[in-house]
Amino acid sequence: MKGVIFDIRRFCIHDGPGIRTTVFLKGCPLQCRWCHNPESQKHSVEVIIKKNVLNSHEIVVNEKIGRFMDAHEVIKEVVKDRVFFDQSDGGVTFSGGEPLAQADFLKSLLFLAKEHGIHTTVDTCGYAKV
Repeated sequence: MKGVIFDIRRFCIHDGPGIRTTVFLKGCPLQCRWCHNPESQKHSVEVIIKKNVLNSHEIVVNEKIGRFMDAHEVIKEVVKDRVFFDQSDGGVTFSGGEPLAQADFLKSLLFLAKEHGIHTTVDTCGYAKV
């Protein structure tokens, strides 16, 4: 099963117990003004245009936000950090956006992580269709 991933960040210490890898799933049904990751709100892969000035020259860069990944690909990335999890009682945190917005994909990720013996945490606002 594939889902849309916004980012995978390693060596996180504020997203659950121990040292963690945080997987940010893209998409959120809410549009909170105070969102920490507003670029993760849309449910699709996006391209944004960033404009910067360097030495009086305007530089325009197209940046891709999000990517499709198979659940096995995601867990393969997470497993690379197992040594940190084992030493710190850490694991993987699934965040977002809103991870429950991709409930079936999240379920696959949770089952695969469990198969690998990796502790899981879900960072959610709890807003999802049931």
